[in-house]
Amino acid sequence: MLDEFSEAGLEFKVADGIAWITLNRPHLRNAVHKSLRNALIAAIAEVRDDPSIRAAVVTGTGRAFCSGADLSEADHIEIRPERRRGAQANIAREDGRRYGWWRLIRDVWENEKPFVAAVNGAAYGFGCNFALACDLVIAAESASFCEVFVTRGLPVEAGGAYLLARSLSPVRAKEIALLGEPVSGRQAEQWGLANRCVPDDQLLSAAADFAHRLAAGPTIGLGHVKGQINDAYDSSFDQVWKNEVTLLGLGIGEDAQEAGRAFEERRAPVFRGR
Repeated sequence: MLDEFSEAGLEFKVADGIAWITLNRPHLRNAVHKSLRNALIAAIAEVRDDPSIRAAVVTGTGRAFCSGADLSEADHIEIRPERRRGAQANIAREDGRRYGWWRLIRDVWENEKPFVAAVNGAAYGFGCNFALACDLVIAAESASFCEVFVTRGLPVEAGGAYLLARSLSPVRAKEIALLGEPVSGRQAEQWGLANRCVPDDQLLSAAADFAHRLAAGPTIGLGHVKGQINDAYDSSFDQVWKNEVTLLGLGIGEDAQEAGRAFEERRAPVFRGR
């Protein structure tokens, strides 16, 4: 599997319970083609399914985090006026073409393990939304975020509207989506797109610090909390309350029991992700 990842332009390694997922096409600013997209989907599934992995960090090599989809392979939408009657067929075709991108974003968003984006440079288009789908975002000072779609006459793709609306106020989200102008790493921190903005040479250490803290936590409990926060945006107060009660009613895992023992014994808990 690792050889297939490497051929697709992806580095994947696991150390100390943390999966490091690195886009490695620096000569193309880490643009994602179909092979790399499929490799990312497989890597994200590995994070989900491997109990020894308790957190993940996503980053890129070179001067870009991810410049978006590789346009040399892109399928472009084309609806001419004389073809409007066939618009439904075109929409169905686009649904099939775009599904892989949606799946990738969704698999990060819904993954029970926490993801940290270490944005080392340009995060444009899909790359921007890939970062925003992660649970924590650490930006280098040289980072930039851009929903570039409108500059190409396209709607926001790859879940960008969904993710922007959950990170920002409506007017700020529209500013980013309507203007299609880059947002610096420092500005992203100020606006709430990024948790931290750090000097470039401190990016990976800052991301590793967050990842180690997450990996040392109660993995199942973190997954529940992640789901609670994600679901709360679309739920009423009563629905959030019922979800909370349901999670408690399903019972607590070994980590929660360990936390109780540690409290009684006045020591730090040692979580094992169970």
